[in-house]
Amino acid sequence: MRLFYLLLLSLFWVGNLLSVGNLYVQSPSAKLLQQPQANSTGDVLSIGEVLSPISEEGLFIQVRKGSKTGYVNKLFLSAFPPGGQIKLNSQTELSDSVQARQRASDFTKTAAARGLSETESLRVRGEGHTYDFESLVWLESNSVENRPSVIVESNEVFSLKKDSSERAPKATERENKIGRSIAAKLIYKYGLIKDKDSTILLNQLGRSISSKTSRTDLPFLFGILNTEDINAFACPGGIILLTKGLVRSVQDTSELAGILSHEVSHVVLKHSGEFEEMNPILEIIFGFLAPTGGQVITSTTSLVVEQMEKQFLETGRDHKTELEADSAGIMLSSMLGYSPVKYEQYLDRVSKSNDAKTLSKTHPDSKTRITQIQTIIATLPKEENKSSNFNLERLKKGIN
Repeated sequence: MRLFYLLLLSLFWVGNLLSVGNLYVQSPSAKLLQQPQANSTGDVLSIGEVLSPISEEGLFIQVRKGSKTGYVNKLFLSAFPPGGQIKLNSQTELSDSVQARQRASDFTKTAAARGLSETESLRVRGEGHTYDFESLVWLESNSVENRPSVIVESNEVFSLKKDSSERAPKATERENKIGRSIAAKLIYKYGLIKDKDSTILLNQLGRSISSKTSRTDLPFLFGILNTEDINAFACPGGIILLTKGLVRSVQDTSELAGILSHEVSHVVLKHSGEFEEMNPILEIIFGFLAPTGGQVITSTTSLVVEQMEKQFLETGRDHKTELEADSAGIMLSSMLGYSPVKYEQYLDRVSKSNDAKTLSKTHPDSKTRITQIQTIIATLPKEENKSSNFNLERLKKGIN
């Protein structure tokens, strides 16, 4: 079964950044560093600059810019030029639905004549058994205060833009569909805390972190699951779910920022793989069939989601990817002025908690993680930690 799953993922997942041609700067934090370490000096890069990859060294890609060579953090690079961002599913415009209906009528007869393969046959629809898309739509609709029907633009001040001149890559839309499915499955299992104030606060902090990365094609989304277990889940497409137990266990904003940076790094570094775009005919048909706010789950998608759920709750990711997310997360949160030492202290404290059994089972042992984090901290620029006005107690109050 595991071999079959790996073969299946090979249909979706592509290689790393070096397998593509040019790379594009997607973050205002990107620098062309002289050495592959965070405290190296270097020139600031502009969003949209084109770089040629040479080699990979840990979290850094050696690149060429004109006659210069240097290193850039993976968190700030993308194989796609800056462009459009996918819409949150609950904000799909009516015109999109009308267009899907019109085009679906042209394709359904052809698809029916050819027959849908077993791997793409319909398994469940949007509100099907074991998937709670209704609560996911609530999260999408309540993650930003007074949000109109627009696209959320990932940047520090959470501005909203009315339109996007370019659509996000189809592979990103496929990634988002997989991510929404696993998120809906986790929400069905644990339940979602539907406190709007806490949800908005968490998304403000989370998006201030994700906006510094290369994944400008994703409207990152953060929610809280109703379980005392201490854990966090980074779903493909940028949906990050923290448990109520984890939020309660946090004692400092820097701890929470470190956790969110770790989970954001999983998404940015594509630790769930890269997803190829779906057959366009099937995409139109499934979009036509899906209920409002939901989506059709195919047998293929369902199998991938089930394996991801098992990975999240039982087997864990490969330890190398967890340690890489720790390193990237420390660099990211530190760059934003949060104390990396606080994250280290949090890991040490939570490893002793009886409510962190799933976390301990699915992650490397805390001593290994802490040792690596201490090594990374030694390479970080010496900067003063910022004074955060984030109201952690207000966040916790809403989940009680």
